[in-house]
Amino acid sequence: MTTIFAHRGYSSVYPENTMAAFKAAEATGVEGIELDVQITKDGVPVIIHDITLERTTTGKGMVREHTYEELQTLSAGLWFDPSFEAERIPSLSEFIEWFQQTDLIVNIELKGPAFEREQLLEAVMSQVVAAGILSRVILSSFDHHIVLKAKQKYPELQTAILVVSGLVNPVQYIRSIGVDMDFHYFYALMLPKEIGELVASGIKVRPYTVNDEQFIALSLQIGCDSIITDDPVLAFQIRQSFEKGPN
Repeated sequence: MTTIFAHRGYSSVYPENTMAAFKAAEATGVEGIELDVQITKDGVPVIIHDITLERTTTGKGMVREHTYEELQTLSAGLWFDPSFEAERIPSLSEFIEWFQQTDLIVNIELKGPAFEREQLLEAVMSQVVAAGILSRVILSSFDHHIVLKAKQKYPELQTAILVVSGLVNPVQYIRSIGVDMDFHYFYALMLPKEIGELVASGIKVRPYTVNDEQFIALSLQIGCDSIITDDPVLAFQIRQSFEKGPN
């Protein structure tokens, strides 16, 4: 069965990467949550997508230039709707405390500059290991170096490389890295045949961010491992129609 991941939580209805969005996603019945983690000035892993604060918070400047305490004074929901003004940028530890009480899987995408690779990886993985949730974590990044480091240090960890554009010979590239990797790609930039070749090669394929009915259906038909979407309710409806089959 193709599983459904809520992209930054239930982000079509709630402010992205907030506890409100994560809790709402769980209530829809999703199998997984996708979120983004970077570190603060004082080395605390926090959940926010952009490297700057302006789009999704009431703050200004780069995330990494502020301490965790400073970030907690900002609203992470007011930009979305005044009713979410009380939402804050979650720390990874806050999320994990809640996550441990669920049956979910989490895709943690690592964000940040290359020179912070080691610090970011250890800050995140120390919490994952301490919480005993390693088997329920998929670690991904556009920085393939950090993904490889993670897999080498934590062989049992499920890892995934992120890409935007379609790669030439993606199976060859993934295998050239030397370890098992899943493949997360921007849904519109690969042909069904190209995706099918990855699936047939035994690679777990997860397109993002699939909100279009046609592409959700296509991902199901091809046999993608998971779909990462802003609208998990729509994805569920389409998956259910596939499970029922033709009338």
